[in-house]
Amino acid sequence: MKRESGAYERPREARLRAASAHLYPGITPEIWVQAATMSDIVWSRRLLQAEASATLADRVLDPAHFEFRYGGLDPAEPPALSRRATDRLRPSGD
Repeated sequence: MKRESGAYERPREARLRAASAHLYPGITPEIWVQAATMSDIVWSRRLLQAEASATLADRVLDPAHFEFRYGGLDPAEPPALSRRATDRLRPSGD
């Protein structure tokens, strides 16, 4: 299955920090991997280990444990709000 990376020239990549390697056995630290693939690996391991704390609301790749480069937003930066094409701007004073 091919994962889409958005409209970026290079796909977003992630690598496990060496200091956090003990938390993710089987994942080699300091190796850049496409973030979508790394996310799949980490999430599938959580499901296989039946982690009670794993929920879909959690960020799969914790920025404290992983570094990121290329496409996408800084994990600390909230996404920009945008309007739908069907929304109309209200005249001022409403």
